Amino acid sequence: MRRCAFASDLDRTLIYSHRMLEQYAYDGAYELVEMLDERPLSYMSVETKKSLQTIHEAGWFIPVTTRTTAQYERITYFQHDLKPEYAITTNGGCILHDGQPLVEWQTIVDERLKGCMPVKEMLRAISELSIAAWVKRTRTAEGRFLYLIMKDEYVPHIPLAELRLWGEERGWQVSLQGRKLYFIPQPLNKWAAVAFLKEKLELEFVCGAGDSLLDVDLIRQADTGYAPRHGEVLVFDQTLEPTTASGLAAADEITACVTEQMTTVKKPSIR
Repeated sequence: MRRCAFASDLDRTLIYSHRMLEQYAYDGAYELVEMLDERPLSYMSVETKKSLQTIHEAGWFIPVTTRTTAQYERITYFQHDLKPEYAITTNGGCILHDGQPLVEWQTIVDERLKGCMPVKEMLRAISELSIAAWVKRTRTAEGRFLYLIMKDEYVPHIPLAELRLWGEERGWQVSLQGRKLYFIPQPLNKWAAVAFLKEKLELEFVCGAGDSLLDVDLIRQADTGYAPRHGEVLVFDQTLEPTTASGLAAADEITACVTEQMTTVKKPSIR
């Protein structure tokens, strides 16, 4: 029985946009893994692909993403090449088993969300904030949370610390990822979904990785946690150990470390 797992965030941890490729030079080979309306969106290095295949064969590889299920399914690599049995989408709001939502988890999440301000009320509250004039588009994610696509020129001026405090008062968490400003109910937590699977699958240890504030519990609570050097989460928690590299090279570094742990050690020590 497989007793170990690698639960990892995707965007800016394992897969990267063209903008990120320009920001962090990479000497190795990489391939397109996502398109939308015939436009290339995301890339993954060949080296990371090789490591993920090894991890998948040695234990469990569990993608963990803030993307909705539909957005996750755009990543062709996970639909045609490496097909994880379990995947976590919607920031922990949905666990997929062979592509289908796990009803048991949905019930748990629905109960936990009863204690938070509803999405419609949060939308109204955000519309009254000063940043509302800086918003290009507003999107809801499967009725679970929402995110604002901000106008480029205003992104550096977003009062993130103030917004986080404002969100906490309403039971929501706030995170900025590129131009997207996320507002997510606190019960929607990536690690909570991973912890559920850890118990369900009787895992002995879990390696976790992520780059954003929304990944902080995933990194902290995993038996071994990784954060890419370019990650927002390192500003929030300076006790986390960053990778040596940034960008695609950070993904190579993380997956190589996890591969070594899962193929040469029965149970890794905590870093």
